[in-house]
Amino acid sequence: MIDPRMPESDAVYRRAGDFVVFQQLAVKIEMDEVDNEDYYRWLDDMTATVGDLVPGAQIAEKEGARHSPPLNTAIYYDTEDLRILRTGALLRTSCNKITHAFCAFKAAQDEHNVRRDHRYVFDGEEKATIQAAPDSPEAMAIVQRLLARDDIDHPGLFLEREYGIPRTELLPTVRLDDYRYTFFVWLDERDALRCSIDRAFVSNLRLPPEERVTRPVSEVELAIYPRISEEIAQDPRVVQLIKVLSSELCERFDTRITSDIKYQRAATALGMRES
Repeated sequence: MIDPRMPESDAVYRRAGDFVVFQQLAVKIEMDEVDNEDYYRWLDDMTATVGDLVPGAQIAEKEGARHSPPLNTAIYYDTEDLRILRTGALLRTSCNKITHAFCAFKAAQDEHNVRRDHRYVFDGEEKATIQAAPDSPEAMAIVQRLLARDDIDHPGLFLEREYGIPRTELLPTVRLDDYRYTFFVWLDERDALRCSIDRAFVSNLRLPPEERVTRPVSEVELAIYPRISEEIAQDPRVVQLIKVLSSELCERFDTRITSDIKYQRAATALGMRES
């Protein structure tokens, strides 16, 4: 039984220069056995009925969202013996060839499905290098230089403080190419949730290129909108929406909520194990 709650301390989202902290409330549902056709029938049904289930709620999609999903690529870093993997936390880069490149540390979720996300946002040549080839030696060198720094806040410092895992011992471990089919949920025509079905393809970067295989991993993520207003964040209908949507999805497809993050699910799909 899940007990999602909005973060009770600090702002949901704050940014200082190149550093962002986001307290993400989210629920993930396994969708490996559900194709897009059936999923979108469910979403169409929810679009028609969500306002009856949660007063003031409305589902919206951007034009082309069902046919041209953005591709985001993540590179997960870990120690040689995969110490991060077993914690439920992560350290990764994420990029899209058009929009962004950042490095993030996410702590394991708490008992109320909240995860604290610390991000360093790349720009200039570093951003372009990671966007062009996120698992290239040049991109990896940029990440490792960042993790070695002591003069600024960055994800490696928070990983080390929270879990005692040395930030200078991290190596590229898993590549995840994620097609995100996104929809939004509004409350009284204001942003409340940003949700998606993620169709990801994962590979083990610890293996030589000629030995790597690609495996699929799929899930729906029901998450609060990153820049949700303070007024909407305090509205109990936000949590009600997450509960209703997750329940309807699990009931329709006989699937389940998972506490495993994509990194852990990728490692399982690839047959990787903690040492």
